[in-house]
Amino acid sequence: MNSEKLRALALDLNRTAPRSPRAALANFPAVAARLVDKCRAELVGWNGAYHYNCPMDRKFFAACGLDAEALRDFIATGASDVEVAVWMSQNAASTQKKVNDWSRRFLANPLWRLLDLEDWLHVRASSRKHSS
Repeated sequence: MNSEKLRALALDLNRTAPRSPRAALANFPAVAARLVDKCRAELVGWNGAYHYNCPMDRKFFAACGLDAEALRDFIATGASDVEVAVWMSQNAASTQKKVNDWSRRFLANPLWRLLDLEDWLHVRASSRKHSS
């Protein structure tokens, strides 16, 4: 594990939220950027209430045909977002069409919008706790 590079890239999820599940990471339109944030934070112990390989992440991994542990090992090298996206593209067992179809269905489901509220509440509570 490259701790120095990871700390430079990781968000402190005790104080902020990971990227939106709707934030794209290269040719992965949904969830990927968020799970990368959670993975980096977990690797350096800054994940707070967030967890890598949660049920939402597992749905993404199943749709893409990616192995969560192999991706975690790669992220642990201190890989940048671009490097992670390339690795994911090279290692995904699913076609880009299948990934895009899953992402489109994910993005169309209004229930996932609740994550925005949860993230907002998390950031608000964190800012209160750290300003005291």
